[in-house]
Amino acid sequence: MKKIIRIAELIGSDIRSRKNADHIRKGIADCTDVVELDFNGVEFISRAFADEIYTIVNESRNNVVLINMEGIVGSMMSVVSESRTHKRVRKTENANMKEFSDMESLSAYLATF
Repeated sequence: MKKIIRIAELIGSDIRSRKNADHIRKGIADCTDVVELDFNGVEFISRAFADEIYTIVNESRNNVVLINMEGIVGSMMSVVSESRTHKRVRKTENANMKEFSDMESLSAYLATF
């Protein structure tokens, strides 16, 4: 048997806070059946919320499925998924560290740009 959680009804159509994912965690706590998180009617999710959803899905023992993620919602989840699977590597081999003992020397240095 599966459980369907309608995100728009539970949280709303415009989700901007990471904290909203707690409602979902409570809704699926101790659930061993498949849980479908239905995003029908959700128009926007923040990157922070998408990141929390990504974590929930990955910690769920494969029983949480995301459905009806269209438009910006689907795009945001794709961005988060991509950033989680392909970590950005910053090359610092040519970076030079500048140190300043006071604000005057920092200001003088910045004035050269």
